[in-house]
Amino acid sequence: MKQNVGRSASVLIAAATPKSGGSRALIVAIVVVVVIIAGIGGYLLVYKKSGTTTTSTAPPPTSSSKVSITVWQDFSTTEFPAFQKALKWFEQNYTNVSVSWVNQTTPAPSTIVSAAIAGRAPNILIGTSDFEGSTLFYHGLLVNISAYVNSSFFSQYASTALSDVTENGTVYAFPLNINGIAMIYNKQLIPTPPQTTNQMIDMAKNITVIQNGKMTTTGVAYGLDTDGGYRFVAWLAGFGGYLFAANGTPTVDTPATVEALEFLNNLTTVYNVQPAGLTSSEWMSLFETGHAGIIFDGPWDIETYLTALGSNNVGVAPMPIVSQTGLRPRPFLGSIAIAVLNHRSSGASAAQIWASIKFGEFMASRTVELQFWNAAGDFPSVTSALDYVMGLNISWAQGFAEQFLNYSQHFINIPQLAYYWTPFGQYVSEFIATNASHISAAQAAADIQNAIVQSMKQNNIAPYFIVANAQVAQKLGASYLNIATTPAERVK
Repeated sequence: MKQNVGRSASVLIAAATPKSGGSRALIVAIVVVVVIIAGIGGYLLVYKKSGTTTTSTAPPPTSSSKVSITVWQDFSTTEFPAFQKALKWFEQNYTNVSVSWVNQTTPAPSTIVSAAIAGRAPNILIGTSDFEGSTLFYHGLLVNISAYVNSSFFSQYASTALSDVTENGTVYAFPLNINGIAMIYNKQLIPTPPQTTNQMIDMAKNITVIQNGKMTTTGVAYGLDTDGGYRFVAWLAGFGGYLFAANGTPTVDTPATVEALEFLNNLTTVYNVQPAGLTSSEWMSLFETGHAGIIFDGPWDIETYLTALGSNNVGVAPMPIVSQTGLRPRPFLGSIAIAVLNHRSSGASAAQIWASIKFGEFMASRTVELQFWNAAGDFPSVTSALDYVMGLNISWAQGFAEQFLNYSQHFINIPQLAYYWTPFGQYVSEFIATNASHISAAQAAADIQNAIVQSMKQNNIAPYFIVANAQVAQKLGASYLNIATTPAERVK
């Protein structure tokens, strides 16, 4: 399941924001968790050692009748068989629970938010941790998992995954995996991965093929116009920027944003190493068919590429250092998570809440997460399962791990984030357009920020929040929880 490829949630948050009793947290308190990286067993880890799994403190339903629960999910074609198998296992273990599921586009803001407001949401949403936190949990639509599960239960999870589903000390979902993006390259075209963006461009030029005015093989396949803002965050960090300051104020209108936008657009307009107007399906197809040297994607698609090109021909490595700044691009490190909708948003009975909690526990377990790893290459969130995966010493998995654990930034699951995605898509499209409405990168950066601020004001989301540990917040500044091995590697 893809972590994020663009949003349209901001226009729906107004409806989700309580209209009365404005005390629904205009100021959001968060707890900053410092992730410490330790070198263990030959690779870097940012997670705790596993503990004993305990059972839910929620009582089972007293009735012997069947309990029915609904699940909304959007698993990929490679993940879906693992989901079906896990679902069968669950119903064999919980014979009094019946599960029905529906495919929904993650995070489905046009359906899940409106359904929750009407009290007709599903019992369970399997989606991105940031959407579940910044929108659903923030607006009081999710069950507090911490109130139903013994605290020792959470010790089995990698700390980076658990922090992705924790807000103000409250766990609002079960982490199903750990994911983000890295550089994926075709070894037949790019034998060794570039270390810098200058090297990447040179390599891309060498393999780009243009026949009869059409680019048949592209050195890099990025597709800025269909990025959605998710992959762009990594490049923004590589140019020294970030989306929000530590007080929650948008910081998009900066030279770093301008430089990152221009660099990515230049892949087409200046360096001529990728065709214009690439959609996500097009750049994926180019790579699968051996006509793209480098893409930037996550483990959710890796099995597709391995099948298409052969496992020996697919390499994964950290994104190259930005030559202009000497900084590493740092993608968001997030989780796909299992959230339980509360009675207010789903109309769930106590028995349905119990069954949903048990479903979340079961799905986010070692056995099931390893099933998703085997089927689709999803990195487990359970520590013992992640230990097993890393012990296999698979080269592409090691490449993702190096990116995730050395050069990533913590997903900022704050309510302000929900207002970034739509403006990014709108004004980046205008920036790269070839018609008369074309705007500069500087204008795009300014327009994105202005639109974020206006949406936040309209929906009573203050551009600030309280950080529990002021000293930690000051030390980290606007970089939040950027994961790095040395201070020099941090986003400035």
